[in-house]
Amino acid sequence: MATPTIQQFKQKLAAGGQSVGAMLKTLPKSLSWKDLRPAAIIERLNGLTLRKKIRALMLLLFAIFPSLGLVGGYYVQRTSNNMLLMLNDNYTTLQYTNIMSQAVNDIFWAVNIKGGAPSFKRLELEKAFGQFELYFNLFERKVSTEAEKELLEELKVDYEISKNGLRQIVDSGEVPFDMHMKRKYILSMLQNIYDLNTSIIEKRTQEANDLANRVTLYLIVSAFFFFLFAIAAMFYFPNYLIEPIEKMTESIRQIARKNYQHRLQVKHRDELGEMASSFNLMASKLEEYEKINLNQIITEKQRTETIISRMNEAIIGLDDQRRVLFANPPALKLLGKTLDEISGQPAAELAAQSDFMASIFKEVLQDDLAESQSVPAVSIDHQGKRQYFNKDVLKVQRQADQKDGEERTNVGYIVILKNVTELKEADIAKTNFMATLSHELKTPISAIDMSLNLMADKRVGQLNQEQQELATTIKQNTSRLLKMINEILEISKIETGKLQIELEETEADKLVSRALDNVKTFVFEKKLQINQYIEPDLPRLKVDVPKTTAVLVNFLTNAVRYSPKDNSIEIIVVKQDGMVEFSVKDHGPGISESEQKKLFQPYRRAQGDKTKGTGLGLAIAKEFIEAQGGKIWMQSKVGEGSTFGFVLPLNSN
Repeated sequence: MATPTIQQFKQKLAAGGQSVGAMLKTLPKSLSWKDLRPAAIIERLNGLTLRKKIRALMLLLFAIFPSLGLVGGYYVQRTSNNMLLMLNDNYTTLQYTNIMSQAVNDIFWAVNIKGGAPSFKRLELEKAFGQFELYFNLFERKVSTEAEKELLEELKVDYEISKNGLRQIVDSGEVPFDMHMKRKYILSMLQNIYDLNTSIIEKRTQEANDLANRVTLYLIVSAFFFFLFAIAAMFYFPNYLIEPIEKMTESIRQIARKNYQHRLQVKHRDELGEMASSFNLMASKLEEYEKINLNQIITEKQRTETIISRMNEAIIGLDDQRRVLFANPPALKLLGKTLDEISGQPAAELAAQSDFMASIFKEVLQDDLAESQSVPAVSIDHQGKRQYFNKDVLKVQRQADQKDGEERTNVGYIVILKNVTELKEADIAKTNFMATLSHELKTPISAIDMSLNLMADKRVGQLNQEQQELATTIKQNTSRLLKMINEILEISKIETGKLQIELEETEADKLVSRALDNVKTFVFEKKLQINQYIEPDLPRLKVDVPKTTAVLVNFLTNAVRYSPKDNSIEIIVVKQDGMVEFSVKDHGPGISESEQKKLFQPYRRAQGDKTKGTGLGLAIAKEFIEAQGGKIWMQSKVGEGSTFGFVLPLNSN
């Protein structure tokens, strides 16, 4: 069945006689309200792209309300036009009825004229007949109902009878009684026609109102259903879009958690479906790469475990929570435990079991551990014997981003213990031997020095010039040897832990004076000027006077040695942050930054230094100051001289 067009609807409306319900029956039988459900529409649009779906839905929503307005306006306009036409026709027939009634009265008036000429009466009679017949014919064209047709047929018959009779009696001037009755009957019939048209007007007006009400109702119902459709689309379509996006978001989270087996279900054939398919392809590739990487990691792990297990050093690995992850056989042997006994155990619990364990994990348990820390020759009492280990503690960190300044994440710790007991014992033996040798050498050298002092005494005898020069040379060499032996003895005491500090109260200016007395000869020989500033009202110090004086002497000796002639040396003593700071500044050649790091190490001398010495002076000075709770430091710049200094607390402990 072909679908009716709008023009066909218009023709049927114009033809009249059809109700709106009858018109609706002509709609296509294949359409149903189920076809207008959002789910049904979305299902039909499933084959379209997402962009086309959105455009189609927006176009549909924008087309609904203009369509309702157009349809409603069309029906209202048609109803209004039909109503005007019907009212115009019916009011015209009412006018025709009134004119015909007047014409009937004129007919009988013409017959009843008294004293009128017969010709005049006939003329008026024919004129009235013509008037009646004219409007009768016009009325007959407007007839639209069977009832009107029947009344007109009956009226026409009675009129023709009365017409013939009135023509016969027009000359007599007398109207019979039956003609008067005919007149009344014809007028009553015209009145019936008038009343019939009036009722038709009322009926058609009511029908027009009913039609308008039905159209309004249909529009309201249609608008309501379209509103429901819009509401359903408003809730359904966003979910249609948002649900796949939410699933995609959750899937991305799963991938971020390394759940590469997660997949999306492909339910759409649009862009969302393509996105889901692409995501699944990416996830499968990531899963494949993960398996490859996992195999590589397992291989590397096995290789690393093999290397660690075959190393002679004891190696212990811990995670970022300081729990033991692994330990190689030398470490297990050293700890006296199996891997099962310590694996997963917190370092704090293991350290609490013994002092030996505590010494191993001491640095790991510190919160401020640097990236790596070396502890040379740590002594550990193990199995009834003192053993020595060089301990390296590595803080393993991971930097997610290679950009500079990116914060690193701590992932664990590695403790490496290298047994250096034999080397340490040999070093101790060497130190003891050097101390013994130095002590044995000091006695005859002291005797030589004493003999030289006696030879210098004129009471023993006068030396000639040559003998005095020889005695002076022997005296200088003896002093140098004695100084070297004293330094070796001091460093031996330090290395063997036998250094003793004897504290006594003194004043800062006295320490400076004692030091200057020891170097005044050298200062005079190089014509140097000593500039000193000692802050007034300094509190008394409690220090080891000889050792602190020896440090100042060392600083001054070096300053004199490296200062040019006719130059100056500054000595400054000030109070700073609850401590007293001593500093000695010269204007010598200065020391490079690379050499500065080595100066306080034993037997270290600046590169290119041609002066004689053991390289122990600054190392001994550092130990003297730190043993009293102080700190030694230096500042130097090549070509501008050097400043050596130290700080001591007001009450050394």
